[in-house]
Amino acid sequence: MLETVVASGQATAMLWQARAPALVLPERFTKAAPFSAAAKASAARGWPVIPRKTGGGITPQGPGVLNLALCFEVASGQSRAILASYAKIVDPMRAAFAQLGIEAEATPVQGSFCDGDYNLAVEGRKIVGTAQRWRGRTCLIHALLLTDLDLAPAVAALADFSADLGHDTVFRDDVHCRLADLLKTEQDPTQAAVDALWQAVSEAGYVPFAP
Repeated sequence: MLETVVASGQATAMLWQARAPALVLPERFTKAAPFSAAAKASAARGWPVIPRKTGGGITPQGPGVLNLALCFEVASGQSRAILASYAKIVDPMRAAFAQLGIEAEATPVQGSFCDGDYNLAVEGRKIVGTAQRWRGRTCLIHALLLTDLDLAPAVAALADFSADLGHDTVFRDDVHCRLADLLKTEQDPTQAAVDALWQAVSEAGYVPFAP
């Protein structure tokens, strides 16, 4: 996706979901001495570990998580300011939540996985995590949305793997929330998110990415 937009300049969007549970983390974690043993133990618990190219921390993937990727080129003369680039994904996601009657804000949430200033939270609980990667003036930015993930085993998997790495990070499932618990109707949370997000990113000028 990043290579395509570098070549074409056309802003694109993609929604996707992993078929099976996994823990995804920045490549820097793989350089730690305990990594191989920790990854093997996590896989044995049903959570294989997969490195990624962006920064941040450890995140869960799989059923119950919907991912939005946006890729765009910054115009010549414009800066690569982090606030402006994160706004490119935070703003349409907040618009999508508003369509569903939900107010979300960008804020850190202590105790959440991959915590950062550009999480999205609802009433203080994290529902979206974000990350980005640059190539020249082209940015690939990613958001992870908790639709109906079973939080307790996912957070336990994060905590176990982190402990095996020798980290003392504390993860709490009660500081996260899911779209399934916020919808005021009986809508399927994943389909509701897909519909709202496609409308929001289309209005922002993105076209679907075709791998």
